[in-house]
Amino acid sequence: MPQPYGAQYWKRTATGGPILLGHRGVRRDGVSENTIEAFELARREGADGVELDVRLDSAGGLIVLHDTDLKRVTGGRDLRDAEEVPAGEMKTLTLAHGERVPSLDDALAWSRQQGMRINIELKSDVSNKRQLVRGVASAVQTVSDAPERFVFSSFDPRLVLGMRLLLPEVACAWLVHAKQRFLRFAPGLRLTGAVGVHPQAELLTWGSLTGYRRQAGFVGTWTVNDPARYRELACWGVDTIISDCPGVLRAALPR
Repeated sequence: MPQPYGAQYWKRTATGGPILLGHRGVRRDGVSENTIEAFELARREGADGVELDVRLDSAGGLIVLHDTDLKRVTGGRDLRDAEEVPAGEMKTLTLAHGERVPSLDDALAWSRQQGMRINIELKSDVSNKRQLVRGVASAVQTVSDAPERFVFSSFDPRLVLGMRLLLPEVACAWLVHAKQRFLRFAPGLRLTGAVGVHPQAELLTWGSLTGYRRQAGFVGTWTVNDPARYRELACWGVDTIISDCPGVLRAALPR
């Protein structure tokens, strides 16, 4: 079956292992997640790329941040919602370990310089989803010479469909998690425009993987930190694996 809309770029080769992505770069003490420093550490540990989260600041700009507010990433020093912080102030805000909140443009520039893949997750809890979709599409179009480096993902199928319509040459994946009673097995995946599915690792058995593959051009999973589980999923043929500690997994199963 042909693999449309960029799916071929995120399907592992017959002789290669899974594509390994650092979850928000790396997540450990001493470095703040979703920062250029975390992305660079993932690269040095042998990751093929990184997964990151994108949301809006107060001016509608695109920032790389998981939570709706700044409490956790600043160690409790700043309790404001991200969409309340003036854009100019966001650029100078200091995170828990001294890093800055990068813009999506910063992350894309890093990806281009290093030749690294990026999984861009569009957060579904932003106030203006249309603005988020249009902004991400516009930013990625500036580096559209390499659509194979990118995949868009979201838990909200409307955001997946929006990205599919605006940038059909870039792969899109629907995120599903174990607490979803009806959506966990991605029913109607093709209606979302997604060509990939990213189930939470707890959902993956040999049988469920077979079911996901019937619908999707590629299957990625999150978040895998145990080397034994990583090797099992690799042997099953999972295409992409997202991990907090890519260096540990790379050592367990080299390229």
